[in-house]
Amino acid sequence: MNKDVVFHFSKTRAQRSRKFIYMALMCWVYIGAIYLYSQFGARALPASFVNISYVAFSVSSIILIVIAVWHHRHPAVFEAILTAKRLIVRYPGSERWSFDVAVDDIKRFEYRRTLSHAGDGITQHGIVMKDGTFHHCSMNYDLNLNTLHKAVQQVRPDVEFPKTVNKRVEEPFRAC
Repeated sequence: MNKDVVFHFSKTRAQRSRKFIYMALMCWVYIGAIYLYSQFGARALPASFVNISYVAFSVSSIILIVIAVWHHRHPAVFEAILTAKRLIVRYPGSERWSFDVAVDDIKRFEYRRTLSHAGDGITQHGIVMKDGTFHHCSMNYDLNLNTLHKAVQQVRPDVEFPKTVNKRVEEPFRAC
């Protein structure tokens, strides 16, 4: 690794697939718990609840295993690299979530919830640049934004990370 690197985080899709395998296994733990409670519990569970639970958790576990297999068959690496001059995030298969910016151009980190005519949107995590642009940092690969912020502060101590969610951001209306 380059000696200029201040922070480096990487995770492969194969590593990420473990989470899906774990969730699939947990579906079977729930099925087992429902079965045991229906057999030995103090109150009888409604048959419709038991049947729907068995089907829902079984189907969910199959979907999760398919996702895990896809991750193994389509290898890629997520990376976040910080040097004294650049912050580079490489999100596999997404130019929108990948970026390469100068550390000197970072204004702050923030949690952002867009507002629209329908109300609050989904909370996004990312960095705001001095020119006002926002770069979303996806949490799909378990990048800890607080850790990244602390690493950036080693280079630029003045970069802030307010703990409150910015709700003043408005997305422009987009017609379908």
